Amino acid sequence: MTMEIFDIFHFLKYCLGNEVNMSAVASRMDWRQLYAFAKKQALLGFCFQGIERLGNEYPEELKRNPIGQDLLMEWMGKAQQIRRRNMKVNQVASKLYSQLRKDGLRCCVLKGQGNALMYAEPYSRTPGDIDVWVNAERKDVFEYAQKHFTLGDDMRYHHLETAVDGVPVELHFMPCVMNNVVYNRRLQKWFKRNADLQCSNVVELPDEAGEIAVPTTAFNVIYQLCHLYHHFFDEGIGMRQIIDYYFVVNDLFSFESRLKFLAKNNFSKTHPSSLTLKGGSTAFPKPLFNSLYDPFDSPCRGQKPQGTGDVAGDAIALPEIWSASEAFAHKGLAGEPTQQSCDCLCGVNRLAASSLATDDTMIVTDELEALRRELKYLGLLKFAGAVMFVLHEVLGLAEDKMIVPMDEMRGRLLLSEILNGGNFGKHFSKYGHFTQQGMAKKYFLKIWRNMHFVGYYPAEALSEPVFRTWHFLWRKWNKR
Repeated sequence: MTMEIFDIFHFLKYCLGNEVNMSAVASRMDWRQLYAFAKKQALLGFCFQGIERLGNEYPEELKRNPIGQDLLMEWMGKAQQIRRRNMKVNQVASKLYSQLRKDGLRCCVLKGQGNALMYAEPYSRTPGDIDVWVNAERKDVFEYAQKHFTLGDDMRYHHLETAVDGVPVELHFMPCVMNNVVYNRRLQKWFKRNADLQCSNVVELPDEAGEIAVPTTAFNVIYQLCHLYHHFFDEGIGMRQIIDYYFVVNDLFSFESRLKFLAKNNFSKTHPSSLTLKGGSTAFPKPLFNSLYDPFDSPCRGQKPQGTGDVAGDAIALPEIWSASEAFAHKGLAGEPTQQSCDCLCGVNRLAASSLATDDTMIVTDELEALRRELKYLGLLKFAGAVMFVLHEVLGLAEDKMIVPMDEMRGRLLLSEILNGGNFGKHFSKYGHFTQQGMAKKYFLKIWRNMHFVGYYPAEALSEPVFRTWHFLWRKWNKR
């Protein structure tokens, strides 16, 4: 690792709010190189927050190594564009969510604006399109979209594309797919088991832009890892997606951000139940735990919190540690909870609950083992180890917050792909700029690239050309 990239990694840790000494780094940083890195990785707004912080905390170092007026003004302009874009996307996301709910479709907004809520400054995250998972059959979603949106003639296996008020939108029939048919079948079953709770987790967007439903942290820790894995083979992933996942993993273990939220809003740390849940939600992206509920007692043993109301709208106090089927059973919308309904999601949520209930002492061994078994069952365990290495090496994630042990060999491969490809692999050169090629050439360039990964992830790498060929034929058959 060169000194320049080491300094950039150190700066990213600083941007995350970590207390790191930036004196030496600020004194020697090549600011134009940092700007180029941030632009390549879609982190201009995020890094500009760090620049502003540097100006307050290290003014003498910046006097010795000034950023330059032209660069600073350009960077500030880009940050303001990102802020305005976020405000626009928030408004459209809320409008779209309200429309879908009004028309009787249960849905949630994936990644994107939900992830931005975990950032210290939500408007600093570079927004993309709006991904909405509609919990309905493909045929029903397509027929609805035909009536309400302008569609192209191309429908993909897991989503269709449209636009709302100039913002690109993907309506997902399923959150994500995998190349390997066995793992993909398991993944889709996992999504279906946990769909209801994600569509009930409603959050408020900044500046009264409205509300949307977003997945819970426990769901995101598996879903967003799968999303990273799919894009690793499809085109590539960038540092923005890695930073998103840093927040997800960190949030799984720590409720520091929630406690800051409570303090900011004058709520008692010891009485989290003073916040009611709207449709299973609060103004924070995760439902708060009922203060009378024992988070270490599994829902499988029939322990239920207090709370009343309809899942669709009334104030309720259902904790995140329930599976979706249990929450509905409590409301009389399903049968009694079964062992099958208490899947890994419950264990992952108990991990989060233990963090809140025991402050810094977390009882996590059994819960982590349950999560790791689920990751192995879904074919994600090896890739999870690679991501943990990158989170630790680049962003400073503590080892006691690893969902799996670090895999240095695969992690270095992943880090190399991130640094070379940038945001969604748009800057790859060693693979012939395959993301910018025509369909035929791109097809073979992708195969050539993914054959490099057979020794690391054989099941997914060998399945990728098969899935892509099948998907191409599927799209031709289902072309409308």
